[in-house]
Amino acid sequence: MPHFKYFANASLSVSRPAGERTPRGYEQTGADTVLQCRADAQESGRSLERAQQLYETGDVLVFCQKDVVRVEPGDIAQIDMDDGRQLDGSVEEVMPLDRSILISL
Repeated sequence: MPHFKYFANASLSVSRPAGERTPRGYEQTGADTVLQCRADAQESGRSLERAQQLYETGDVLVFCQKDVVRVEPGDIAQIDMDDGRQLDGSVEEVMPLDRSILISL
């Protein structure tokens, strides 16, 4: 994909909690970075929800410059948009055929 760099509008970092099983149960020891690359992030509509607090819901479809085969649903995603915004969410779906990831905010 030689012209992909023209569409890249964000930096993506996907991590997975790391830990080990101990006599006290599972203990988280940090996070392993699964994927870090430039990407084309396409935001869908967002909505404000009110439960006990006001929060925003939505999702982002991200087309990555690198392979996404190591990414799994449930991984933690952080998107740093070129316009200065930072979006945090979790991976909902991985589509290796077109190197895309659906991230729920």
